[in-house]
Amino acid sequence: MITYVLSYRWRMRPMVLAKILEFAAGKDVVFLTSRTRTRRWLEQVAARRSGHPQT
Repeated sequence: MITYVLSYRWRMRPMVLAKILEFAAGKDVVFLTSRTRTRRWLEQVAARRSGHPQT
C-alpha cells in the first residue's frame, strides 16, 4: 500500500490524466493544483454566477 501511494504521482497519475482528457472532449477541465489556485478558481466561478466578472 505504501508503495502505491509513493509511486502514484509518476506511475498512475499519467494514466488517470489521460482518461480524464479522453472523456473530457468538448468540456472544460480544470486542474486545481494548490489551495491558492482552488480558492481563486472558486472566486472566479462565484463572480461569474453573480454577474460580476473577476480577473
